Amino acid sequence: MKIKSQKPKKQRKALYNYKNHQRSKLLRCRLADFLQEEYGVQTLPLRVGDQVRITRGEFRDFEGEVTEIDKNLRVKIKEAAFEKADGTEFHPGIHVSNLIITKFQKEGKDMDPWRAHMIDRKSIFGFDWEEELKGPKKEKMEEIE
Repeated sequence: MKIKSQKPKKQRKALYNYKNHQRSKLLRCRLADFLQEEYGVQTLPLRVGDQVRITRGEFRDFEGEVTEIDKNLRVKIKEAAFEKADGTEFHPGIHVSNLIITKFQKEGKDMDPWRAHMIDRKSIFGFDWEEELKGPKKEKMEEIE
């Protein structure tokens, strides 16, 4: 979905009030070059447990594991932390657009079936459009005629 207002207050409110299926499109993150070549996909939704590299900000070139994803497209990373005056660690939220996925939580045969299906659907390698178009509805239409 596209936010139509130009006012920052309304943009933040719309972002916060998105439903999960609308927000998941905004939570997409670029893949590292070697993953793009391997899977044939440029972006995928970010999941807790993925390894990411930070490309902008104070923690530039840090690599770490995603521990939490916020409602406002902010991600908390285990290795990116400040130490507060009382000695506790504080993990600042980093925007999704400033991250690159370097390793999935589970790869190969253990990969999440939803993510594997998404890669198969979006991949540019070996995708046969004719098989996709031969669904049950088209076969029923042929039988009727």
